Amino acid sequence: MTQPATPDRPKRESLFADDPRLAMVIVAAGLGLFAVALDFFSVQAAVPSMAEDLDTTSTTLQWVLSGYLLAVSAMLVVGGRLADIFGRRRVLVIGLAIFGVTSLVGGASQSAEMIIVMRILQGVGAAIVFPVSISVVTTAFPPAKVQRAVGLAFAVLAIGQGSGPFVGGAITEYLSWRWVLWVNVPIAAIVIVLLLRSVKETRDESVPRTIDWAGLVLIVASVASFTYGIDLAADDGWTAPTTLGFIIGGLIGMAIFVLVELRVRFPLLDVRLFRNRRFSVMTGAGAIGNAAAGAVVVLSMLVFQEVRGLSAIEAGVAFLPFSGGIGLASVLSGRLEGRQPWAIMTVSLAVGGLGTLGMGLSPTLGLYLACSAFAGFGAGLAFAYANVATQAAVPPGQAGAASGAVLTIVVGAAGVAIALAASLVDTQGAAEGIYSQTDIDHVLVVFGIVIAASAPLVALLGRERTPSAPEAP
Repeated sequence: MTQPATPDRPKRESLFADDPRLAMVIVAAGLGLFAVALDFFSVQAAVPSMAEDLDTTSTTLQWVLSGYLLAVSAMLVVGGRLADIFGRRRVLVIGLAIFGVTSLVGGASQSAEMIIVMRILQGVGAAIVFPVSISVVTTAFPPAKVQRAVGLAFAVLAIGQGSGPFVGGAITEYLSWRWVLWVNVPIAAIVIVLLLRSVKETRDESVPRTIDWAGLVLIVASVASFTYGIDLAADDGWTAPTTLGFIIGGLIGMAIFVLVELRVRFPLLDVRLFRNRRFSVMTGAGAIGNAAAGAVVVLSMLVFQEVRGLSAIEAGVAFLPFSGGIGLASVLSGRLEGRQPWAIMTVSLAVGGLGTLGMGLSPTLGLYLACSAFAGFGAGLAFAYANVATQAAVPPGQAGAASGAVLTIVVGAAGVAIALAASLVDTQGAAEGIYSQTDIDHVLVVFGIVIAASAPLVALLGRERTPSAPEAP
């Protein structure tokens, strides 16, 4: 029997009360997010086997991961805004087609060069799928239900996050690394069919169907330069001329991009979105949380496979507490409406930071895994809730561009953290392929302290007046 509503506890209307077909929108968008998350987490476990099969080294195939992230980071804003301009369903179908076809060809690769090229192109598809899947949900639901709807889509994504390392390890060990990519093909095809049957076409009617080419070139070149510089830092060092050149060049390009966008009538990204305090604070907190996740992922894989010598599937199992924590947080993120966003983010960063710190201080593998569950929960909640809260704080017409901007910053933070973590453990022993557990632990402690210390800052900045708070009389 349904509990009656009370003044203190009003009855929540079903998400699908207005239109039962909206359930299929969640399924389609959620599966798109699921495919991207599953791919990202599972491919990492497949790289050693991939290198052996293609007669190359894991170092050479680092671009299977780095090139993919570079393409994703550079194209997120572009993908989101093109969807706002030309139609979200249309652009999402194109993104899924790119993602599926490059997965098919990438799985058939016979050389390191071929798989790297396919992964970069696959990253372009993923950069479209991720923000546009979110904006499809945002524009399909009434404003009062957006937060719950986006959270539910992230719950589907959470399955991919939670199962990715295990699925990648199992497929690699019992079938082949090629099937880690090929599994994306039927998922992409199913999502395309669902989209065409259940999602209405929407676009930002306030702008003409024209592209801000200056903004597009600037954002792609700037983010690509910055991301490439960060990737170089792990190998060449942070003070190398090439590293500094690409990083500084990227930052200068981003500054020029902001100036251009402020003067363009129909910008690729309305940078005035960042004047919205909630949008800015939530994006920053999400970036900090995802930085923790990026560092923990790369360091844990080193611990499991390089230090402890676990197989791909064993490493996937050991990674489950962390990825499971992320998954649980993603499910929870959409159920927190009515709570103070700053409080949620403060708790998430505190839990994530302390969990990461605990991993670095753990004397046993069992305690390490237990702490990794808390690290995953905190980092996962920061990432998921940043996307949920920011979508609820922007006009529906800018949903795609806003999602792309948030994800660019959040994913970019993870890229910086991965490069920084790799650089910090890159001792003389690591350069010879031998990693030190002690060095890895020290890096985890540093990241844990920094992430936990950011929680009070988010509380301080986030508590101030937000767009949702009433004006003082």
